[in-house]
Amino acid sequence: MECMKWAAWGAVTLGAWAAAAHSQQFALKDGDTVVFYGDSITAQRLYTRDVEEFVLTRYPALHIHFVNAGVPGDSVTGGYAGAMAERVQRDVAPFHPAMITVMLGMNDGGYGFGGAEIEPNFKNGYGALLDALHKAAPNAAFTLITPTPYDEITHGTDFPGYAHIIDKLADDVPAMGAALQSQGGKDVLIADFHRPVTEALEQARTEFPQLAPLLIPDRIHPGESGHWIMAAALMAAWHVNPVVSRVVLNGSTGAVIDKDRTTVTSVAKSADGLSWTQLDEALPLPLDFNNAMTPVLVKVSDIAQLDQEILRVESLGPARFELTIDGKAVATFSGEELEHGVNLALYKTPMVDQARGIDWDEERRSSLDLARFIVLAEVKQSPTSSVAEDKLVEGEDEKETAARKDHDPKPHKFQLRRQ
Repeated sequence: MECMKWAAWGAVTLGAWAAAAHSQQFALKDGDTVVFYGDSITAQRLYTRDVEEFVLTRYPALHIHFVNAGVPGDSVTGGYAGAMAERVQRDVAPFHPAMITVMLGMNDGGYGFGGAEIEPNFKNGYGALLDALHKAAPNAAFTLITPTPYDEITHGTDFPGYAHIIDKLADDVPAMGAALQSQGGKDVLIADFHRPVTEALEQARTEFPQLAPLLIPDRIHPGESGHWIMAAALMAAWHVNPVVSRVVLNGSTGAVIDKDRTTVTSVAKSADGLSWTQLDEALPLPLDFNNAMTPVLVKVSDIAQLDQEILRVESLGPARFELTIDGKAVATFSGEELEHGVNLALYKTPMVDQARGIDWDEERRSSLDLARFIVLAEVKQSPTSSVAEDKLVEGEDEKETAARKDHDPKPHKFQLRRQ
């Protein structure tokens, strides 16, 4: 099986940024609850699910609870599911979060209505929201997220110039975060979704003109690939460890030169290559390599820099080698490629297959979370309403347990054979 040409882009050693992220402490700790507060883009339950899967695959020992409080059409003052004050008390306070993310702005721009008052109203409403959240959850840290762009780059527009309005609101978020931080006693992080998604749209328009509009199909709500870009930006803000695992072997002696987040045993040198057993401490992300948008995602984003499952083998010479894992052909690499290092997170491996199983469980848990929210926020309450909510929470717990049961990394048998 030949090496995927697009995957070679991600077969790199850790850059300066990734190495710096590796040295910083992850923003979440065992037992934390995260509440995602936002509008319909959060309510899509895509970047939020991607973040959950980032944590499940990268930090198997952590038990983090995630709550989605995204409401379609919401703004800094609230929306159809309640005014901001009601939303905070109903959708945030009961969960006692350690981390609250806030992603708003797309609807606050007014879609062509509102005039000169748009930006002042956004700032004032955002500040009031942060005050209410701090009172409701005084021990919570904040991650303020810049709104994703309104896509006038790969599409036409229904609201000419609306992209510029969202650009301005995106610029306001870091300034408000800095002001909140300066008040003291509040841990405030900034996750910039606006810039990487905008840059991805611009690059994709040039390199993948037919597929580029699928990053944000309706100009407002990103598609699955767009949400992975957003999740990567949030995980970067939380200082995720970019390393799934890293192994460096000597091809001529079979010696283990270096390793990180893995155990390597049973290394055997043969006339035509090497074999070994590897048990990693983490899993790669559950990227869908049957989706035509995945090569676009890898090329136009930093996702590969945050999903590093590196294999390096020195002193193999100029031949080509087939890599199999558990007897399954993964790819064929040159000795030069292996000397430089290949990123196995970008190939269809048994490890990715295992991660895809976690994605399956998390998709269903997320659906139950949506049903719970609808019952709580959109259905007229009755004396038996809590029964339905409790049953849905019970279902969420079952799915979360299933994902955890399946997500512990397993040992795999690797073999490199000269062709």
